[in-house]
Amino acid sequence: MTLASYSLIQSSYFFLFLFSIIVLFDVLIRFKSPIKLKIFFLLFVLSILVASFSLFIRTEQDQYVLVRMTCAMIIGTAIVQIFTNLYFIQHKKIANIYTIAAYMIYIFLIIYVQIVGYETVFTKSNFINSIASQRANNINLPLYLNFLIELDFILFNLFCLYYIYNILFKFSFKNIYFKSIQIWTFGFFMVIFIQLVIIALSFIFKFSDYFKIYITIFKGVALLLTILYRPGFINKNGSKISFGFLFNKKEFDSEIKEVDFNFHFFTNLYYKSKTADIDEFSTIMGVNKDLLFKYIYYTYTMSFDELLNKSRVELFVEIIKDPKFKNYTVAALAMEVGFSSRQRFYQPFKKYHGGNPSDLIDILND
Repeated sequence: MTLASYSLIQSSYFFLFLFSIIVLFDVLIRFKSPIKLKIFFLLFVLSILVASFSLFIRTEQDQYVLVRMTCAMIIGTAIVQIFTNLYFIQHKKIANIYTIAAYMIYIFLIIYVQIVGYETVFTKSNFINSIASQRANNINLPLYLNFLIELDFILFNLFCLYYIYNILFKFSFKNIYFKSIQIWTFGFFMVIFIQLVIIALSFIFKFSDYFKIYITIFKGVALLLTILYRPGFINKNGSKISFGFLFNKKEFDSEIKEVDFNFHFFTNLYYKSKTADIDEFSTIMGVNKDLLFKYIYYTYTMSFDELLNKSRVELFVEIIKDPKFKNYTVAALAMEVGFSSRQRFYQPFKKYHGGNPSDLIDILND
C-alpha cells in the first residue's frame, strides 16, 4: 500500500469520526423522548464514533480489534432495540433477551482476552502492508466462543430480515406520517441488505482490499446519515410512532370502546387478578389480542403488563392510607393489589413511584 493510499484511508476514517460527533450532538439536542429510545440512538452513534477513531489512530492491524468487535455488537443490538421500540413493541421481551445475551457474550470475550493475553488471541502484523484487512487474519478463540459470536451475528440479521419483511410487505397505511417513516426505514435497512449481499458475494468473488475499506466507510456514513435525517416527529413522539399503533388507530377505535375497557380493567379491578394476562382479558373484552395490545399501547404508551403493574402500584399507594390495611406487611399488601410476591413488587414500585414502599408506609404512619 502506498503512502498516498494510506493517507486517504486515514483521512476517511477521521472524517467518519468527525461526522459521528456531529450526529451525536444532533441526537443529544433534538431527540426528546422516550429516554430509552434516545439512549439506544446515542449508543449506536457512539459506537461508530469509537470504532472510526480506533481505526484512525491504530498503528498495527489488530490494534483495538476487540474494541471494534464490541462496537459492532453494540451497533447491532442498538438497531434491533431502536426498531423494536419504534415499530415492534410486541416483541420487546425477545429483543431484550437477545440484547442481554449479546452483551454477556462480549463481556465474556473481554474477560477471556484479559485472562489468556491479547497477543495470544490476536496475531499482530505490519500495519502499512495489511491495513486493508478489516478483521484480524488470525483470531485464536475457542470454538464455542467463535460459535457464540457468529450466533450473535446471525440473530441480528434474522431480526432485521423479519422487520424488513413486515415493513415492506405487511404494512400499508395511508397518512402523512407513513411515507416519511417508510422511506427512512427502507434507507436504513438498505445498508444492512448491502452488507448481506457483499458477504454472500465474497464467497464467490475476491474483492480488493481497497473495496473492503471503502465499503466499511460507506456503511458508517450511510448509517449516520439515516440517523441525522430521521423524520422530525420521531424526536418528540418516538414512543407512539409505531407501525400498526399510530397509523391504524381507526382499526381499534371501532372495535374497542374506552368506557368498556375502563369498566372491565379499572372499575372491576381486573388488574388485581394474579393470573391477569392479555389473552384472558382479550376474551373478556371480546376482541382480538393484537388489537387490544395496539389499543393499550396507543392509549397509555405502554404494554399490557406495564399497565397492569402501574395500576397495581397506584392501588398500593391508595390502600396504605386505609386504616383497614394498617397492620399489613409489605408482602401482604403487594399480594393484595395483585402481585404474586413481594420480590415481584419492588421493581415496578421503584419504576412507577420511586423510593422504597416501606419508607412510604413509615411516612404515612408518622
